[in-house]
This record gives sequence, C-alpha cells and structure tokens, in this order.
Amino acid sequence: MGLADVEKWLHQCARCSSCKYLYKNYNPSCPSGERFWFETFWASGRVWIANAIRNGELKWSESIRKAIYACPLCGNCAVQCQQEVSDHLLDIMEALREEAVKVGCGPLEEHRIFAEWIQKEHNPYRESHNDRLSWLEEKKFPEEAEIYYFVGCTSSYRQKQIAKATYSLLKKINANFTVNPEEWCCASPLLRTGQTELVESIAKHNIEIAKKMKAKKIIFSCAGCYRTFKEDYPKILKQDLGIEVLHVTEYLSNLLKDGAITITKEFPHTVTYHDPCHLGRHVGVYEAPRELLKAVPGLSFTELMRNRENAWCCGAGGGVKSGFKDWAVDIAKERVKEAEKTNAEYLVSSCPFCWRNLEDAIKTIHSGLKMVDIVEILNDII
Repeated sequence: MGLADVEKWLHQCARCSSCKYLYKNYNPSCPSGERFWFETFWASGRVWIANAIRNGELKWSESIRKAIYACPLCGNCAVQCQQEVSDHLLDIMEALREEAVKVGCGPLEEHRIFAEWIQKEHNPYRESHNDRLSWLEEKKFPEEAEIYYFVGCTSSYRQKQIAKATYSLLKKINANFTVNPEEWCCASPLLRTGQTELVESIAKHNIEIAKKMKAKKIIFSCAGCYRTFKEDYPKILKQDLGIEVLHVTEYLSNLLKDGAITITKEFPHTVTYHDPCHLGRHVGVYEAPRELLKAVPGLSFTELMRNRENAWCCGAGGGVKSGFKDWAVDIAKERVKEAEKTNAEYLVSSCPFCWRNLEDAIKTIHSGLKMVDIVEILNDII
C-alpha cells in the first residue's frame, strides 16, 4: 500500500459532508469528528490531507500525525459516503498511515511497541509467546483437524474467558477442531497502524500452520483476526487462502440452521447487541450473531438505536485504545449509554477487543449493564 496505490481515488472526495452523519437520520457517525470537531479529523479532511501530501502541497508534521491516527478506522464514513470514493476510504486512511511510517512521521510511540513485540514474541501485549495457551489446562492437541480455532492475542492474553468459553463450547458440540501454540499475532495491529514490513511473513506463517494441520476451516472469536484473514491475507499473499474462514458466530449459526446443535436451556434476560466494526462494516456479518441470540429460549432481544452498518464504534480499534486511552473509553461510554436506553440487562458483542473497551466504559460510568460475549452465553446453556 502507500499513497501511490490509492492515488486515483484521492481527488474523488467533494467534501459534501455525507460521511459525517448517518444517512437520512443525521445522527453522529464519526467518533473522531465528533470529538475534535475540525475538518482535519473527518474522513473528508483526511482524504484531502492525503491528496495534498501526495501532490507535495503539504508537509508532514506532528499535527498531521495526530489527525491521521486519531481515528478508530471504524468505517462508518465509508457506509455513509455517497460518492464513488466510499469503497476506498479505509484504504486511503491505512495508506496514509503507511506513508507516514515510510517517511518517519509515524506511527505513534505507543504503536511502535506493537511491532517490537510482535517481532520478538509474536504478540503486541509484551507477553511471552510460550504463554499463548496458558489459559488452557490441556497441553496436547490434535496435530490435524477439520477446524482450526485461531484464538488471537486478545483472547489469549487478556480476555481469556472468551477463549475458554469458545474452546469449551467447541468441545461440547463435538467439533473436530484443534488449536496451535505456534499461532502468531494476525498482524492487524501492524496493518492498522501502517507498520507493514512484517505482515507478509506473518500471514505466510499463520496460513502454513493451518495447512500443515490439514484444516478445512479456520474459525475466530476475535473480529479483528477474522477480518485480517478474510480481507487482508488474500491481498497480501495475492492468492486465495484455500481454507474457509469463518467467525465463530457464522460457524455456530450454520450448525443451528442445519440442526446440528440445539439450544434447550433458557437465558431469561433482555440483551442488546453491539456490532463490532471488523465483523460488521468491514466484512458484512450482521445476521449470524442475531440469529444465535434470537434462538435462545427465554432471551428477549432488543436493538440499539444505531445498529448493523450504522453501529457506533466501541472506540478500541485503529490503535486508538493504545494511542488515545481516555478518548477510547469516551467513545465506548456513548455506546454504553445508548445500550442503557434499551433497558437491556446485558450488552452483548462478538469480539474480545470490543468486550474490553465497552467493559471499561461500563465500569467508568458505573453502569448496571453486564458485558458478555455471545459465546459466553451459549457455552452456559448448551
């Protein structure tokens, strides 16, 4: 990537401002623009920055660096944009970050640590690679299986309860699956912050171990890992992966439709669902999580006001959780307050990164909501 690869789209933005609000109802869509309230921090402003830099009309500076990294890359702007450039807005923003890294203006200091530790220990959390599966009591796994559960760094090192619940659920439904202690960070943190030097080798490694296990499917509990394998790896490797890639909610929803699993126990609570950006807007998976929730006996499902492609971002993505810690939680606070208006007891999502930031916001504002992943619910009732 880099600006040269998106050059033909840089003049397509007419600054019509449609990217700034939800189409037709005019509710806010952009966390960055709403926070900083200056054209530079909207999608339209960043496209013009990219165009000016590419044409030599603007020089790199600290203020530009802040503007291009103060964005969770949620993609809401691309949904709302009514111009031809809409399909390329996220590409432009990621290319702008890659260009910043190339010229030494990026990334943010907090993001440099990602690359250092991913290269050193294959995860961005400064943890030992040897501890990747420390959450799991079992130490021996099938060397070959139909399904490879790619756990991901956040579930492996932080939200371990999601990894445990996913593993337990797969066991309960007798899935022919395995995990692998040699999985590496999917490289999403590097791609989203413009640090692409290691990405191809990481993609090759992760796909090679999946093929070595003769896996026909790779499933994910992390929306970020899923998006990276599904959308980024084929472009990076310039080939079809040759393996079906599914989010765990897609996999389970398919089994439910086929009658391969049944849900008999009740979950007598009211829940609302937050669409992760990487799962929803970036890949288009909206119905599978809802189908699972609506199939649970006793569960009462209510939608958030902004849902599906119009969902308000949790605030954790694009390096914002590490680079703008307080603001990341502020973004999540707005989502939690929106969830409170539904009178739900549980705020449900399907991504460990969303889980973490929304839970931080729940604690910060002392909300009565309970944060839970879909797989956690299902593991308790199947």
